Amino acid sequence: MAQNQGAGQTNERTVANEETEDHPFGIPDSDYQELLKLSLMDKGNNARLKKVIEKMRAGDNVYIAALGGSVTEGAGPADFKDGYAYQFFEALKKNYSPDGKNLYFDNAGLSGTPSQLGLIRYQTDVVDVLGRNPDLLIVEFAVNDDGQPGSTKAFEAIIRNALLADEYTAVIALYSAAKYRNSAQAKNPVAQFYGVPQVNVLTAVDAAIRKAAFTEEQYYTDTVHPTKEGHTLQTDCLLHLFKTADASPADIPATVPESWCMQKALSNFTRISGDDENVTISAGSFAKTDSATQILKKNNKANFPQNWMHAPDAAEPGNFVMKIQCKALLFAYKEQASWRPEKFGTADVYVDGKLYASYDGAKEGGWGNGVPVYLIDEAECAAHTVEVRMAPGDEDKYFTIVAMGYSR
Repeated sequence: MAQNQGAGQTNERTVANEETEDHPFGIPDSDYQELLKLSLMDKGNNARLKKVIEKMRAGDNVYIAALGGSVTEGAGPADFKDGYAYQFFEALKKNYSPDGKNLYFDNAGLSGTPSQLGLIRYQTDVVDVLGRNPDLLIVEFAVNDDGQPGSTKAFEAIIRNALLADEYTAVIALYSAAKYRNSAQAKNPVAQFYGVPQVNVLTAVDAAIRKAAFTEEQYYTDTVHPTKEGHTLQTDCLLHLFKTADASPADIPATVPESWCMQKALSNFTRISGDDENVTISAGSFAKTDSATQILKKNNKANFPQNWMHAPDAAEPGNFVMKIQCKALLFAYKEQASWRPEKFGTADVYVDGKLYASYDGAKEGGWGNGVPVYLIDEAECAAHTVEVRMAPGDEDKYFTIVAMGYSR
């Protein structure tokens, strides 16, 4: 059993691992360490991270969560538990805990989800699962977000809300690699604004491919999901951040800024599960529940068990009508998989009596994924009415509102 180490000391097992050349893809140790250094985009403020390390070594209970998309969920290897999130948790138990029994882990990765859905899911899929705020939160949406303001604002809201909810929660911004790049540059100003450490795996992967340390085919199983060895590299990039923080003097704890980096419309975010003091819903023909929403690999259960589905044989007539007091409203709908027998159609969404947009639930390429959109994004809270109607001619088809969330 490893003995507890003082701050700044390195666990003997970590040193032993670093001296070996048994790294993914057979990369020599000196070259491998250079790749890990390249992945550290910004050390950030290390005060919260060092507190996590201190608690792990002391044998205190430490709660860890990874919130992200399919890379976090473990897509790529034959066994999803070979994904970086699981590898990283095992590495933390081995290298920083007396016996591993004081660490608890929640993998909140879900395929295809961008930051907007991550924000909707955070309370239920992280805080509620752990039964408390996490001590360490990894946020990984860089290959799912498009880098546009909508996704970056949601990314900021996740970070800000986690930092404010608990003064000791440490957040890491993790940017996975993809052949089509990632949105690290768009997220960088936000992470810097909050002093959050940033790990950009794409930098290491690109450098390794240029130096012929491995090929794209060896790292990727497709355009974005790593092989088992690729996930190990991503794990080691995170561990390098921990090693760097552990060996560095403690920073003065950073104060969460009163202002926002981008926009404060997403403050005090709440997921909608039904009526509350700010929300009243009349489901109409959307009263059924869709049992075929996205499935979590970790438990083979639907991630959005509470939803609103229009069905041609609905017992109740009428449109979906929601009255809400908010300044921002995120709305996610399902794109049906083409192989499913149920035929989905298009729904028209009205905000305050005006047609806002039409959303195609049968869009080509859909695979049952949730698609988030902003229906309201304003500076001040106000009363609004949101109505969802099946488009003319599509009343005999299905449409599912997967999830919603709002800010006041």
